[in-house]
Amino acid sequence: MSDLKTKEEPRTKMTSQQLKLPLVTLDVFTSQRYLGNPLAVVFLPASLQSTITQETKQRIAREFNLSETVFLHTQDDESTQEEGVVAKPSQVKIDIFTTNEELPFAGHPTIGSAYLVLKHLGWGHVQSLLTKAGPIQLNSTTGDGNVSAKIPHAVHIHQKTLNDILTVGDIAPEAAESIKAALSNNPETRAAELSAPVVSIVRGMTFVLVRLPSLAHLAEVSTSKSLDFNLAKGLLDQGEWEDSFVSRYYYVLQDENEGSGEYKIRSRMVEIPSEDPATGSAACTLASYLAIGGGLGRKTEQWDELDFRFEITQGVEMGRKSDIFVGATVEKESETGEVKVKDIKLGGTAVVVMEGSLLV
Repeated sequence: MSDLKTKEEPRTKMTSQQLKLPLVTLDVFTSQRYLGNPLAVVFLPASLQSTITQETKQRIAREFNLSETVFLHTQDDESTQEEGVVAKPSQVKIDIFTTNEELPFAGHPTIGSAYLVLKHLGWGHVQSLLTKAGPIQLNSTTGDGNVSAKIPHAVHIHQKTLNDILTVGDIAPEAAESIKAALSNNPETRAAELSAPVVSIVRGMTFVLVRLPSLAHLAEVSTSKSLDFNLAKGLLDQGEWEDSFVSRYYYVLQDENEGSGEYKIRSRMVEIPSEDPATGSAACTLASYLAIGGGLGRKTEQWDELDFRFEITQGVEMGRKSDIFVGATVEKESETGEVKVKDIKLGGTAVVVMEGSLLV
C-alpha cells in the first residue's frame, strides 16, 4: 500500500458499510523476512479511538493469532497547528494485545513499532512510545536498521519459587498436581524449574527464569507442557505485584567476555499456545536479574555503577532465529550497598513483510 511507503500518515478509508484500517506486519529482531518474531501493527487515527473498542481490538488480535498485535494511535492529520507552524507529536501511543489480553508492555512490539515509525515511515519527530507501563524513549542508530528503546522498569524479585508453593504453600491438591504435570520430565530441567527465581520487570509482567545446564537441555524443553499460573496461588508477592502475566523463560548462559560485562545467551519461551520466537520483555527481565547479581559471578573492586551487555538468541529450535540485544546499567546505593537497576535498553531491528488494510 503506497501510503505506508512514504512519510505521510497512513489513511483510514470509510464507506457506508465498512471501515478500513491500514496495517503492516513485520518480522522483529531480524533483518531477514520469515525469521524473527512476527508482529501486526494496526493504525488507529484519533477520530476512531472511541469507535474501535477494547473488545474490537481483542477480536482483531485473535484474528491475527500472533503473540502480540499493536494498535498505533495517530492524529488524523499527524500534526497540530499552532500559530501557523506545523507541530508534529513527539510521542506515539501504542496498545499491545495478545490473543487473550492487553499487556502493559512487551519487548518485540516495542522494537517493531520503533522500527516502523523511525526507519520505515521515517517519522524522525517521534522520540517516544507511550505504553500502559509508561513512556518509552526511542533511539535510532544511523547507517543500519537497528533501533533501541529505554525500557520502563520496576524490577522486583518475588520471595517464593514453584518449589516453595508446592511444598509449603496453601494450594489445592488438584492444582498442585496440575502444576507438577506441567513440569519437565527431565530431572535436571525439572529441578531448575522448581528452584527458578520469579522476577517482574514491571507490574503485570513476570517471568520464571529457568537456567539450564546445556543447549541439549534447552532443545528438550517441551512445547506441550503449558503451566496455568492462575493455579500457582501464593507464587507472586501480595499487593501490587500479584496481578500479573506469568511465564517460564528458559536460558543457557553461553559465552562471557571476561571482565567486560558482555554475555551471550540462548533462550526459549514456550508457555504461550505456540512457542514465542523472541520475547523482549523476558530478555529485559533476565538481563536485569543477572545484572544485579543473579548468578553471573562478575568480579569487581569498588564501584558505584556497572554496565552490562547481553546478546540473546531465541527461536532457533522453531526455525525463527531472533537476535535480541539488551544493555543494563546497575548502581549500588552508598548507604545500604543494595544493587538496583538504573537503566534497561532493548535493541534490535525488524523488516516489513506485509502492507494492507483491515476491515472492521
